[in-house]
Amino acid sequence: MNNRQSNANLVLDLDQRGLHLLDSPWSVRFARGTRDRVALEVYNGGLLLDVLVARPLAADVLRGARRGERDGRPSVLAWGHLPPDGAPPDVSFERKHAGSWPAEAVATAGAFWIALTDGCWDRVSATRPDGITEQLRVRAGWSR
Repeated sequence: MNNRQSNANLVLDLDQRGLHLLDSPWSVRFARGTRDRVALEVYNGGLLLDVLVARPLAADVLRGARRGERDGRPSVLAWGHLPPDGAPPDVSFERKHAGSWPAEAVATAGAFWIALTDGCWDRVSATRPDGITEQLRVRAGWSR
């Protein structure tokens, strides 16, 4: 089974192994966590970077952001928990002296969101529906 879907900068390829973000080093896989809750695994070039388990009332919307490269093309992936209303947050990537770049966050597995953009960005912000903005520094894709 191979389903391809495109959403702004996000080109997804879903198969039995997980969700591959085409033209990038990123992939995600869905699994089962404790108490049979859905889990999201985030990978860079096959290296497991993070595991999120769905929570009924997720307080932190923005969980992680990593920078990576594939075939000389830099990209940044951000991910987190969906807010209680189920709508992905407004996401933007930022770089000093270059301003910010909005990116569309896509809901996955009913509990998480992911956003992908090209380029080398330093920070990411996610604004929840209640107006609160969370920010993270973008880390190197291979770091723990």
